[in-house]
Amino acid sequence: MRLPAALELVRPHNCLLAGLAVLVSVIIATGGSPPWLATAFAFAAAAVICAGGNAINDYCDRRIDAINRPERPIPSGRLGARQVLAMGRNLFIAGIILIIPLGMPCIVLAIVNSVVLALYAAELKRHGLIGNLIVGYLVGSTFLFGGLVVSEIERVGVLSLAVGELRAVGILAAMAALSTVGRELIKDIEDMRGDRKIGLKTFPLHHGARAAASLAIAFIAAALILSPMPYALGSFGAVYLAIVAVSVLAFIAASVAIARSQKSRSAGLASLLCKVAMGFGMLAFLAGAVS
Repeated sequence: MRLPAALELVRPHNCLLAGLAVLVSVIIATGGSPPWLATAFAFAAAAVICAGGNAINDYCDRRIDAINRPERPIPSGRLGARQVLAMGRNLFIAGIILIIPLGMPCIVLAIVNSVVLALYAAELKRHGLIGNLIVGYLVGSTFLFGGLVVSEIERVGVLSLAVGELRAVGILAAMAALSTVGRELIKDIEDMRGDRKIGLKTFPLHHGARAAASLAIAFIAAALILSPMPYALGSFGAVYLAIVAVSVLAFIAASVAIARSQKSRSAGLASLLCKVAMGFGMLAFLAGAVS
């Protein structure tokens, strides 16, 4: 059964994942006892801003989608381009309003991310590595947002993200950002044929698939270097270490797959392994926080 056009436009599963990232980071930052009302506002705000970004993305991609994805809401005629642009703008505003009770640092991050999402959709996604780095930043900052919520509610200050219980959130945000850039590069290798047809300037198309694979592995390796830190710093115990080991193995398997071959099928496998690794990584942080 097909979703209504407005729901299809905002990609509700992506919005849910954005909200869940905030929820996870709040649970981690509070050791499993989050302030539920503030968390609900933060969850909703992240989901709504993500929805706004998805709407703006479809508006900016409407001409490409008319060729490659004519079933999307705008090219199919189910929604008008100006209507979608207004929806995106209004969703950004609604998300920022939801954040007002959470304090100025959260408001500033929401405004910055809304602007970055719009710029990414309009231009930056078409410029190779810059686009990959922007996606990594956006994913990492979603986790960081949960830490900012806790720092404001508990009035411990933003600098506490580097010390005490909140430091695990900072590590998670960094790992998520780095590994996301690696996975984005791998996905670009997978999509080289289609991207070439529509004239995108992705990193593998400009520098070659092998160079892109090497850079992806470097970003993944940087994320893996950080993975033992919550245990080494005493934030989490053996449960975290056991689960994060599974994540590390999955990332290593992804790196081996893309290093051996840069064909589309191998890149697809590596991308899937990265997704599995990210899931286990998030689970490790959650288990470490509540155990």
